[in-house]
Amino acid sequence: MTKEKILDATLHLIKSEGIDSVTIRKIASEAGTNVALINYYFGSKEKLMHEAMKMILETFRSAFEIFDVVGYPPIVRLKQFILTYASFLKDYPDLLKRILGHDPLFESVAEYVHFMKQQGFEKLSEVMTEVTGVTDRKTVLLMTQHMFAAIMSPFTKVNPVTKCQPNNCMQSSLLDIPISIEESIDLFFEQYFHKYLVKI
Repeated sequence: MTKEKILDATLHLIKSEGIDSVTIRKIASEAGTNVALINYYFGSKEKLMHEAMKMILETFRSAFEIFDVVGYPPIVRLKQFILTYASFLKDYPDLLKRILGHDPLFESVAEYVHFMKQQGFEKLSEVMTEVTGVTDRKTVLLMTQHMFAAIMSPFTKVNPVTKCQPNNCMQSSLLDIPISIEESIDLFFEQYFHKYLVKI
């Protein structure tokens, strides 16, 4: 039970303060335990952070499971994936920077990048082809890159402490217009995929 409490406290601090602000003393205080017990269970802060990151990135990986639900139209699967993925990024905005930077501090990031290269982007590319009819791999990858850049760029600029949680919104750094994740993604799909859009 104490081990789970320590992991939960670590995840909460990563979410609320960002990875770089997490310390063993803060984790101990949040979990209602002491530094010695954390070291007993995990051996070091690095090992504890690795376990926490592994749990978070496993959640990220689960977003790709929507692509396996063939009962939904491809455009619905694509939109649901983006909504789910963006929701995770809202909770862990500085994690995207770690992933994009292939942060060597966390082995789990390397594992996640490997998954993305081997399976994630393959699933995403397949559904993009289903939605658009485009089969040229280079074009599909460029479209995917555009989609990720447009939707996920705001998360790379958000400080985890200042993200606006009450309305589940992100503040645009350019125009300072609060907009919900759902509204942002709806607008993107209406503009970018309007040729392929069905009633969702």
